[in-house]
Amino acid sequence: MRGRIRWRLFAVVMVSGLVASAALFLALAQGALAASFLISNQQSKESAERVEGTGVIQYGAFDRRYEGEIVPVLVLGLKQSKIMGFCQSTVVRDIPLIGTFTVKVTARQVTAYDTYRDVVQEDNGTVTLKDTNSGIAAGASRKGPGINEGDNTDPASSAQEADSILVTDSKQIVLATSARIARVSGRSVRFYKGVHECF
Repeated sequence: MRGRIRWRLFAVVMVSGLVASAALFLALAQGALAASFLISNQQSKESAERVEGTGVIQYGAFDRRYEGEIVPVLVLGLKQSKIMGFCQSTVVRDIPLIGTFTVKVTARQVTAYDTYRDVVQEDNGTVTLKDTNSGIAAGASRKGPGINEGDNTDPASSAQEADSILVTDSKQIVLATSARIARVSGRSVRFYKGVHECF
């Protein structure tokens, strides 16, 4: 419970960052700014038994879907990460002649460098941050990989940084993920008829 409270407190901090980026939201909605890439209309549920990361930054931003919808997200950036017991599920709904099916990817371990995850919802068992700073300007953070290039966020908006992070029993709804390098061990991809999500 302590980890969840700490994470939710950070989510409250992010609200001020998103409010500070309201002008960016309007510019993006009006097409004055380009998104780093247009996200799909789908979202994935991702879970992990354990996540270890170093070089942490978290800040609020806005993604734009392909058809134009603007979505506020919490961006988690890590210089290096190791994920154990990973699961990702994406539900594809109402395909003619096929119906609804789920694509599920699992892996024993994922090691990645310079990763960014755009999250819209998360629940965790415990979260431990080491040497963390909250309320730092996103553009002034030096512990993590910095603001992802092309992200629609105000560099003066509130962010959080830390030397390291440890998360157990992680559950997230994710719109987009990027990484400079990703190494996957024990990967499996399966297709299921109907809805068979990771959580």
